[in-house]
Amino acid sequence: MITRKSHQCHGCGHYYPAKTEMCYTTSVDGGGIGSYYCCKTCDEVIGETYDYFDLQNGIGFGEVRDFDIPYWESVNLEH
Repeated sequence: MITRKSHQCHGCGHYYPAKTEMCYTTSVDGGGIGSYYCCKTCDEVIGETYDYFDLQNGIGFGEVRDFDIPYWESVNLEH
């Protein structure tokens, strides 16, 4: 989706301006509803490196970039 205003990516913690393509995710956990935005880079890294069990445990704020900074930066250069 193309955002209408600026948002912070949950995966890397970077702020992205309005009109940026980002992935929006909503989840239910323990009766609570949560949602967050992910940049294209983090969305791709999650798709390539996270498995079912990682996703079931949730992704902490900034964790996608911090887990493997060199890989995250190489994917980011492609975008």
